[in-house]
Amino acid sequence: MKSIVKFTLFSAAVLFAIACTSAPKTDSNYEAFNRYFTDSTLRIDFWHSGNDTSENFAIAKYINDGPWAGRTAHLLDKWELGLYFIKVIDQQSGEVIYSQGYNSVFGEWQTTAEAQKSTQKFMEAFRIPWPKGNVTVQLEKRDANNNLQPIWNFNIDAKSIVAEKRFTDNRAKLTKVMDNGDPKCKADIVIVGDGYTANDTAVFNNDVKTFVDAFFGTEPFLSRKSDFNVWSVFAPSPKEGINLQEADYHPENILGTSFYTFGIERYVLSNNEWTVKDYASVAPYDFLVILMNTNKYGGGGIFNLYITAAAHSPHNQYVMVHEMGHHIAGLADEYYTSDVAYAPANTKVEPWEFNVTALLNPDSLKWADLVAPGTPIPTPWQKDEYEKGNTSVLHDSTLVGKVGAYEGGNYLSKGMYRPEVNCIMFSKNKRFCKVCTRGINRVIDLYVN
Repeated sequence: MKSIVKFTLFSAAVLFAIACTSAPKTDSNYEAFNRYFTDSTLRIDFWHSGNDTSENFAIAKYINDGPWAGRTAHLLDKWELGLYFIKVIDQQSGEVIYSQGYNSVFGEWQTTAEAQKSTQKFMEAFRIPWPKGNVTVQLEKRDANNNLQPIWNFNIDAKSIVAEKRFTDNRAKLTKVMDNGDPKCKADIVIVGDGYTANDTAVFNNDVKTFVDAFFGTEPFLSRKSDFNVWSVFAPSPKEGINLQEADYHPENILGTSFYTFGIERYVLSNNEWTVKDYASVAPYDFLVILMNTNKYGGGGIFNLYITAAAHSPHNQYVMVHEMGHHIAGLADEYYTSDVAYAPANTKVEPWEFNVTALLNPDSLKWADLVAPGTPIPTPWQKDEYEKGNTSVLHDSTLVGKVGAYEGGNYLSKGMYRPEVNCIMFSKNKRFCKVCTRGINRVIDLYVN
């Protein structure tokens, strides 16, 4: 049975001060954090249920998820990315004191054909800095026009909240892979393994190195390596491998990842988000990587949730970096020729993602400042040739690195446009385009500046 503990905030033991070496101690943003929050993470586990037209929420439990390692200088998520958006509102002043956008497994499932026929329930969780005063947590979701609208709210009495203690597992081995400073002032990545047995420690450690080398071998992460910390958590599964990596293969791997998510063979997500976040909480983290002990090609990436990547599959390093583009910056897939289970975007509504657009007015193009004068919008490319299988057109020297508006993206061949002819978010390219790079840097800045 899990332990229950009642916290009374305001005691001297929980008061602290944030002052990153990269920012002045008088910075008003850090003062705001100290005014409203303590050095703890409040995790809220809840059930998210519904079908294609409705959704419901029910809190399952509160958890003290360890010291806070998230954003401290920028409490408000100014980019407002994501299908969902959390706001923490101070009840005394009515001010929004923390906000965070994210995507969810339910949000993707809701657009599938299955959601039109059934109602399902998903485990979800979000983490906020532990408030000193009473707050209201408001969850918003994008409507048909991509405007955020409130869909759920609840109150937290900071003085009397009852929460479970932080998760522990004696089998979970924490390793500090890369240390660049205080987690409160860095972007922290935690890497957790699934489908590794107790005999696979060396395999997991090598796979962690593969991820680190691939991630920090790619810009803009290479230039910003000092802004990150990396941790790994090894927890053994009873059997090697991942669910459905082959027919009728169903190991009880510890994080519950599985191929054939939403019926798509190579799409891999977990069926137990709470357990995933339990093991992640062994380390301070902002971003969560699940490496899978399998050579079957596959993975997945959800904004501000986690990525999965088959550690030994062909193109494993590409998958790792591509999925981190989704996870860190909410980047959209720019390809449009692969099968997906969920409904594509409406071309009459501008996407919220940095790197795709449905609006072609050159003056209002969301990345207009990166387009060279005289570049035609839309920007011609050999789209017909590409769709016939001629991928060499993606390496056209007259187009590579040229920002414009290239038709095809976000799973749509027509009416949706991407910034460059090629990018990691479009194909097995080795570079992010300029727009994706800027988007990634914007998000990283929220954690370290």
